[in-house]
Amino acid sequence: MTRWPFHYLLLLSVAVFCVPGVIALHDEQNRTILNVGYLTAITGELMDKQGLAISGALTMALDEINDDENLLPNVKLQLRWNDTKGDTVTATKAITEMICDGIVTIFGPEGHCYVEAIVSQSRNIPMISYKCAEYRASAIPTFARTEPPDTQVIKSVISLLRYYGWKKFSILHDELWTTVADLLKEQATKRNMTINHKEAFLTNMPKCCALGLPCCRTSFWYQTVQNTMNRTRIYVFLGSASSLVDFMLSMETSNLFLKGEYMVIFVDMMPYTPK
Repeated sequence: MTRWPFHYLLLLSVAVFCVPGVIALHDEQNRTILNVGYLTAITGELMDKQGLAISGALTMALDEINDDENLLPNVKLQLRWNDTKGDTVTATKAITEMICDGIVTIFGPEGHCYVEAIVSQSRNIPMISYKCAEYRASAIPTFARTEPPDTQVIKSVISLLRYYGWKKFSILHDELWTTVADLLKEQATKRNMTINHKEAFLTNMPKCCALGLPCCRTSFWYQTVQNTMNRTRIYVFLGSASSLVDFMLSMETSNLFLKGEYMVIFVDMMPYTPK
């Protein structure tokens, strides 16, 4: 039996259950009503959700466009939105329903966006994501983003390392940033740089303990330092600020900062952090 990739099944669901085409409705002023989709994250477990912070800007923009007779005099934009909770399945379900109802464009989603972008492309619906760093979506012609892909930071890291002549380093990364870590290793290797270590970790402590992983132990970061300190001097850290603090405290406990022989490069992946 042939096993189809997940996103192909999603496309098939759109093809089977949806009849494409914009539904032409008119308001009391005989303006054509066009539905504008908005996929945001208001609830759910996604970190740094922007739904509650920015949604008012979109509704205000649509009101200003509708009230300006010089912009779209014969058109009225009407908002349709869904809370995706940062979940791909929930977002894709919302997109297929919107497409079936004649949506003309989609703003969002935030968090994940690659599968959603493919579904939108299947019906030639433009999608503009305001907070999605998945680099794979950049290749989709109907997709645009206002936040750079997460892999773009690699250029800065490589440039910094080369500027100081640091040709050997270790990568410590949260599992969420595995793609970035893999690409960093690939690009560094192409430039004849040496990766001393590449180790992943989980930030989610309950999950660590539920799975019985080493990150559940209080000595996890101290042990990580002990396992790597003799073969490296430069660390590139891809993870949360709280994990960084735990790691550097373990380095300090091991007296690694006394002679200035070690360096930690922290890559901030959260551009929307208010601080």
